[in-house]
Amino acid sequence: MESVATVRVWADRHGFEPEVKWDPGWLSRPARSNGPSGLRGLYLVQFCTGSVYIGISTVDCANRLRAHGQRWDDIASVRLMPFDGTTAKLCRRERELVHAAEKNGIVVRNREHALRFEGESSLDRIVDVDLQTEWLENPADVTATDTATPVELPASQIEAYADRFSRLVDRPDHRQLIDALDTYLHRTMPLPVRTEAAFWAVSCYPTSDRRRIMCVTVNWMQTFVLFDRGDEIEAWFHVDKNELPSNPIARTWFLRRRGIRRGFVWFERGGAHQIHLIVRTRDALAKALADPLITRAAASFNLDLMRKGPCSQTKVHCAQLADAALSTRSFV
Repeated sequence: MESVATVRVWADRHGFEPEVKWDPGWLSRPARSNGPSGLRGLYLVQFCTGSVYIGISTVDCANRLRAHGQRWDDIASVRLMPFDGTTAKLCRRERELVHAAEKNGIVVRNREHALRFEGESSLDRIVDVDLQTEWLENPADVTATDTATPVELPASQIEAYADRFSRLVDRPDHRQLIDALDTYLHRTMPLPVRTEAAFWAVSCYPTSDRRRIMCVTVNWMQTFVLFDRGDEIEAWFHVDKNELPSNPIARTWFLRRRGIRRGFVWFERGGAHQIHLIVRTRDALAKALADPLITRAAASFNLDLMRKGPCSQTKVHCAQLADAALSTRSFV
């Protein structure tokens, strides 16, 4: 299998020791009597599909491997990498290896540092995998046919953010900004009514930055942010670099022709394929969100983030702002 061979070459190049065939007997206690043990460093779990899991062990990897064996039944082999250093350095090296694997086209099952992973996701329980695939190919139409019931939030939470939404409505450009959020949610957010608050949230005038007008969070990452820049606005959004031209020069010109420039904000949760994009002016934002290539890159990124787990910012979700963007009802 080509993917398995790719993993072997990659692991050799990055300094992992020769692979040891997985033995289900390692699941019995004491694990150290059979499988690898006594490691302070990193380990690579290789699966029959060609995907991998990269982990760290600060004392003994035996227990970690036993836990993985109890979770997954398709482990093929294990490779070790002794590493002397602090726990912080171990974590940093783990992150570097996860990103390096992704850049080489290897599927990783890590959730913390990788953007994509194999296996069941909590998202699958409300949006099945086939529907996720269908949505990614045609977000607007699939979203339009979704009959999910809007989420009901506690009355106290709705009341807590009413004043901030009123502040937004007082802006002369509020309709334009809400329309931008509307477009972003309907074209890039997987089944936004069904996943609202659970897998994405939008805050209104978050207190963490006085310049921010609104901020959309997916999983633990801010994926779309509008800033007040006086007479104009600025928008930041993160997308999947794999959906853009692969050549850096071609990608730069691709973005420039659309009035978009490359930013340098980076989140660990976003994995190796994230790219930060910036547009300045309301008109430039409207054009970017109308571009199917840009929204496809954002949609792919948001879906992969959702598959990593629920949204961390549900408690600051502004229901009034979400409703204004997702519905056709009057909001003033």
